[in-house]
Amino acid sequence: MLQVFAKLNPTQKACLALALILPAPLIGVSCSFYLPPIRNVYTQEIEIGKIIWAIAKLWIVVLPVAWLLFVDRGKMSWSPTNKKAIGVGFIWSLPVSIIIFATYWLAKDSLIDPEAKASIDALGITTPAKFLIFASVMSLANSLMEEYVWRWFVFSKFKLLFGIWPAIILSAFFFTVHHIVILWNFGSLWLVLLSAIGLFFGGVIWGWLYNKYNSIWPGWICHVAADTAIMWIAWWIIRGN
Repeated sequence: MLQVFAKLNPTQKACLALALILPAPLIGVSCSFYLPPIRNVYTQEIEIGKIIWAIAKLWIVVLPVAWLLFVDRGKMSWSPTNKKAIGVGFIWSLPVSIIIFATYWLAKDSLIDPEAKASIDALGITTPAKFLIFASVMSLANSLMEEYVWRWFVFSKFKLLFGIWPAIILSAFFFTVHHIVILWNFGSLWLVLLSAIGLFFGGVIWGWLYNKYNSIWPGWICHVAADTAIMWIAWWIIRGN
């Protein structure tokens, strides 16, 4: 298999890498929400959708590293950065967080579906301790994974094919797509539309930061701020505020 990859030129490799990774998040979340459980011979329910989601999540984490090491023959790094880049990440965090909170408070009655609380309750995270664990994982770990996948791997492949700004736009677009499926289950159509726009422009900002500083950390800082704001709003919904 590696010998086959070795015969491909950089453009072909980039196309193949994108073809292997872009469908996975959409397939994973779609199966998680819409694929019903199946029963085994012991009449036990198996959440096949959640299993596929977990496999897809593992796939998008492992594939970029494997591709870097065995196809691109590169070396792993911690995506080094500098103080200026970190500062810019914090600066961008402020307007992004303010916009998220302001949008919620100005339009929450029309954005939040009455059944949104029930959908969140079904996740089993309504106690303070469980929600804190969930929010921490989403705000810190999941955002880091997304920066690693979308801003490093996906962006770099699109950049090779189309240049900087098309790569920023395309990576932000595909970053947004699978989130729409998630949002569809927690709010109104207006929430889906506004959130999709916010996610897209967030992806554009984070892609621009990655390209400017050649590091995932500035974008991750801003991403953490955005996810933290979203988690606060989710907790307000749980509390009925």
